[in-house]
Amino acid sequence: WVPQLQLQELTQPDPKNRASVGDSPADLRNLAHDVIRGDFGQVRRLATRQLVTSADVARRTVLMLVADAPETPVHTEKCILYLFEVGANPKAADANGDTAAHLAARRDHLRLLALLSFDAKWLRNDNGATPLMEAARTGSWKCAKHLLHLLRQRRFNECEKHGNSKRSRLLGLEDREGRTASDLARLSGHSELASYIEREMRLVVNAHGEISGLTAQEERDRLELQRLAKSGDSAGLRRAATRGNCDLPYSLGVTALMLAAGNRSCGDEALWEQLVQLGDPTCANIWGISYLQWAARAGNSAAASALLSAGASANAR
Repeated sequence: WVPQLQLQELTQPDPKNRASVGDSPADLRNLAHDVIRGDFGQVRRLATRQLVTSADVARRTVLMLVADAPETPVHTEKCILYLFEVGANPKAADANGDTAAHLAARRDHLRLLALLSFDAKWLRNDNGATPLMEAARTGSWKCAKHLLHLLRQRRFNECEKHGNSKRSRLLGLEDREGRTASDLARLSGHSELASYIEREMRLVVNAHGEISGLTAQEERDRLELQRLAKSGDSAGLRRAATRGNCDLPYSLGVTALMLAAGNRSCGDEALWEQLVQLGDPTCANIWGISYLQWAARAGNSAAASALLSAGASANAR
């Protein structure tokens, strides 16, 4: 059981994090543009602590402006990390209480969301909505999966202390109108995503971090994908993988895509172009070992390149 006070500390915004309006809006926009382009030389030249902690008239910081971009190249990761180094606050909120995580979730901007700290990904905005709720409402599959799958990891669900309660309570949070993430997805016409969220809520993590709760059909689907991944059957994987089944976990959080990433025989570029669109490029097992780490260990360069392009972090820990 996770205490209500601890849950509030994780999700309740701090009024002191409301960004202050600065006096250089043009510099702020230029810096955001350079970050979005992945121009590290320009970012290093322009970024100062004063600039990265200031905001425009809508109280949006450079991190929020970048979050509101639909997609960014791999080089943007280095630029974003430099913003943090200079002093960017990932918990800063705009005039609506939205943080960079809320904005990234709406845009399905996985690269930025993945680089934010865990405790910056569950804050509520002025409507009581978390980033997961925003991803659900807008049908942002990649960001929704990222947030859902983080809670499979022991370091985030704190299963030894809380069992499944921290995870289930975060996934079941309601906005000011009493709507959960799955409610918002369904109300917005994203029924497939709503069902995916509900399945993730159905899964149970025990005190050892082991995951259970798949239906018999889901387990059959998982085993078939696992067989294809282990045998290096790229054509079979392309036919069988769907958005709903490719990230199905077995007890230790290992998925078929992890096994495919860790198998050099699954090094077909066309396969990985498809898989990163269907799956969560940032997914990790219960110990935090990600698809990208599986690919790197196996020397699966096609998988690693596709995962990085899709938003996986080369600096994930």
